[in-house]
Amino acid sequence: MLLWVAAGTWAYAYLPPLDENLTGGVSDLVPEAESAASRPAALAPPGARTQSPEPEGGPSSDGGSGGPSFSDGMQQEEPREPPSVLGSVEAPAVLVYSDPGGIDAAERGIIEEDVRYLNGPYGPRRLELAVPLAVPGALAEREVSGGQRAFPVLLFFEAGASGTSIRNGVEEIRRTLGGGPLGVEVTGIRPVQEDTISAVKENLGKVTLATALAIFCILAFAYRSLVAPLVPLASIGLATFLTLRLVAYFATERGTPVPSQVEPVIVVLLFGVGTDYALFLLSRTRQALRMGSSRVEAARLGVERAGGVIFSSAAVLVASFAVLVRAELEVYKTLGPGLGLALVVLTLVTLTLVPALLAILGRGAFGGVGEGEVVARPPASRCAVPGSWRALWSPGCSSWASGLRPPGGLRPGGRPPRRRAGGAGVRGALFGLPAGDRLADQRRGGGDGIAGRETELGRLENELWGAGGFAAVLGPGSGGILPRVPFVTPDGDGVRFLLVPYGDPYSPGSLDQIDRLKGDLPALLERTGLSGAEADVGGQAVLAEAARSVSAEDLAGLAPLVLAAAFVVLALLLRTPVAPVYLLGATVLSFAATLGVAKVLFQDVLGQDGVVYYVPFTLFILLVALGSDYNIFIMSAIREEAREKPLPEAVAAALAGTSRTINAAGLALAASFALLVLIPLQDFLQVGFAVALGILLDAFVIRTLLVPALVLLAGRAGFWPGKVRS
Repeated sequence: MLLWVAAGTWAYAYLPPLDENLTGGVSDLVPEAESAASRPAALAPPGARTQSPEPEGGPSSDGGSGGPSFSDGMQQEEPREPPSVLGSVEAPAVLVYSDPGGIDAAERGIIEEDVRYLNGPYGPRRLELAVPLAVPGALAEREVSGGQRAFPVLLFFEAGASGTSIRNGVEEIRRTLGGGPLGVEVTGIRPVQEDTISAVKENLGKVTLATALAIFCILAFAYRSLVAPLVPLASIGLATFLTLRLVAYFATERGTPVPSQVEPVIVVLLFGVGTDYALFLLSRTRQALRMGSSRVEAARLGVERAGGVIFSSAAVLVASFAVLVRAELEVYKTLGPGLGLALVVLTLVTLTLVPALLAILGRGAFGGVGEGEVVARPPASRCAVPGSWRALWSPGCSSWASGLRPPGGLRPGGRPPRRRAGGAGVRGALFGLPAGDRLADQRRGGGDGIAGRETELGRLENELWGAGGFAAVLGPGSGGILPRVPFVTPDGDGVRFLLVPYGDPYSPGSLDQIDRLKGDLPALLERTGLSGAEADVGGQAVLAEAARSVSAEDLAGLAPLVLAAAFVVLALLLRTPVAPVYLLGATVLSFAATLGVAKVLFQDVLGQDGVVYYVPFTLFILLVALGSDYNIFIMSAIREEAREKPLPEAVAAALAGTSRTINAAGLALAASFALLVLIPLQDFLQVGFAVALGILLDAFVIRTLLVPALVLLAGRAGFWPGKVRS
């Protein structure tokens, strides 16, 4: 105990906290941009900002659009040498005004005045430029008969502005411009990222506290003791603190940013698995105490009997997580070693600190069942089939008679009714709060001057409009709206189109649209007479679509490796290659059932766009790894009982002896992940619910019903080359 106290003190004094290394960007997910189109574009230097005098007339118009004039907010200065059109143009933030009844002339005047304030000398610090996106012919009437219901203003902050500076600027804009007749929201790439990190930081403490309380209640009820839950909570707390500090240290040393979604997953995994491991020790130690062993001897026997199961379970988990280093998606590469390190630390703490605490507490940890109290075990014959059905849900037969989209790190934010990172969003607005513009970049070599082919480019613009789903399509004729953005190269060999989506650019529908656009580009160029041109699509949403595709490839490529790693460890522990086959088959069946239920719930019942792209991968890895706990625990008990009993009786007796532990462990582990929903982001709602559902299905159906049935069905062949009594 003193050694672990010293280790915790040293970690607190010398290791950095994890929050200094958190990130929330989409670009951190993929190994590198697929092409130059997804890298940040070089923008022209901004013009001098001056406070323009108040216009004498009414609200000016931009090409008859009726929106705020760009010249009202700043002095324009066209770049002399526009940089290449390669790269994505991303506004760090987007200010969105909305009115469900349509924005009238008076409200346009308010917007106009706000834009002048933002571009003036008294505007938010570090804000370099506010650009009202008034696009002639691109607004309202194409899709909304009632007039323009939303108006976006792109916000560009100074180069090198920190996330904190941008977040402070965004909060100032929300405070200053909010509260009027128009709805005002600020979203975009950086606000989404910062809000995602902020949501995790602000709510992780709630998740941790709620998880600790849930585990305390579950274990207190299971053991009828208020002291027993404190033992695993002490070891889990220490293991969690040490793990987060070590992850932060290695991330700092390697210069690797840690996605903000990793920390909550590590915390709930440690609480859940730590409870499982502690329960295995508590169960074996209490058995030894009931048989008359002293408290020190009982703690030693608990480690001797449960240590192999815990070590083997940790080996499966670490091996499964180690496979993730072969993933292509960066977040999985970070998650794998982080979870592996967490399991190593947790195993060391559990196998040393928990026995020490139990040796000190003795019978006091279990409410009085302890030294010198010998409790007879229920006769095995009373648990024989069909009595084993009763044993599935109780510690003994007699007690029953009396009594389962990307970014902001991953996918940023959620959709109503959940809170959306970066603001509540504008439901039904014309502009769907674009977190980043997507560009279609046409390049042609040989000096043919594609920019001079205005007819063909006009056709292409119409084709992009016809593709649907875009609130605005800005092309070579939009330079007056975004003067800093080069739409045409100096030699005229390349042009850019900016595409502004209606809805959430990270929704499954938007990502599907991007995928279709990438596939349709050659045909679009062919139809518009630009068949000799090259085209590419880039931007944050494109990176999100790439992350989704890479995640699916990782699942297909790594799933066999994860199953192979689990198979090897299970085969070595159980001393048979047969049982691991049907045990892992049951786990795969559990994964498929959980994912199916989750899709029906999220899409059909809750009306969400779909399952976040990394949920299937995360669910599979965790179910295979965590399911091995119960596989090892119950199969070890069956093998032990089969030494003296026929297999049917051994199965029934093993179920009677392990049901309380597995049920409590399953509830604790499921509660740990379920409480991720306290982080108000859709990502955590889906991950938490899906994993919790899978664990409950695994603990209460797969391990207590299906696995015993498969063991009896396989019979003696399931233990080949070993032998059991028939």
